[in-house]
Amino acid sequence: MINLSLKSNLSVFVGIPSLSRKDRYDSYISSVLNSIRTQKTDITILEPYITPPHSGIYQHGDRSRLNAITGRMNNIVDRFMTTDATHLFINDGDVETPSHAIDTLIRHNVDVASGVYPFHNFDSVYSMAFGRVTPNDNPCGKIRPRDWDYMKGHVFGEDEQWGGGTGCVLIKRRVFKRHHHKIAPLRFSRDGDCGLDIFFWKRVQDAGFTARVDANVVCGHLPKYPLKYIKSWIRRPIKPDKDT
Repeated sequence: MINLSLKSNLSVFVGIPSLSRKDRYDSYISSVLNSIRTQKTDITILEPYITPPHSGIYQHGDRSRLNAITGRMNNIVDRFMTTDATHLFINDGDVETPSHAIDTLIRHNVDVASGVYPFHNFDSVYSMAFGRVTPNDNPCGKIRPRDWDYMKGHVFGEDEQWGGGTGCVLIKRRVFKRHHHKIAPLRFSRDGDCGLDIFFWKRVQDAGFTARVDANVVCGHLPKYPLKYIKSWIRRPIKPDKDT
């Protein structure tokens, strides 16, 4: 855990990836920004940065859209690296962050720390978009989500690789620095069928950076699972009796 006396030297750059000012995420942005601006911490948080819209033509769910998201994520990283901030917090445009999130994640004092948020079909799968990353023989990295009852209240990643989404993730500056003149600095990327989020988690940990997934930080996932109604949707659904 981080020495609290050093917190005054820390600062966080917040980046929100955006593809279009006319897609469904645009209607969520006020809630997302409000969740950032109401963080309870004495750490300096810079004004959130929303990426410029992508100039290409794409359709939701298409490969072109995934490539566009990768570009927006790297736009955030490049913008972050022009500042003096010690940490980057990436907040997806449909993820609401609880007020204790940044303060809790930064206390882990690891290279990458993330809260968790539900899959869009949480009410049927009852698991978050996070889990143990499969062994190193899988070049992309795949996660094995666990039941929420298993995850809640725990922190994962100390003894094995964990990963998942990148919708509420805090990353130290050193992760994105050039550590060798022949090796490009780490950025988000897609390689064939490798998704940018799990692929990033795997590459970070394969490179020796430390990571944690903290299930004490539960974020909302709009539109179905807003943070203000977390007490209702976080509960395990009650299945009706077969005889009724």
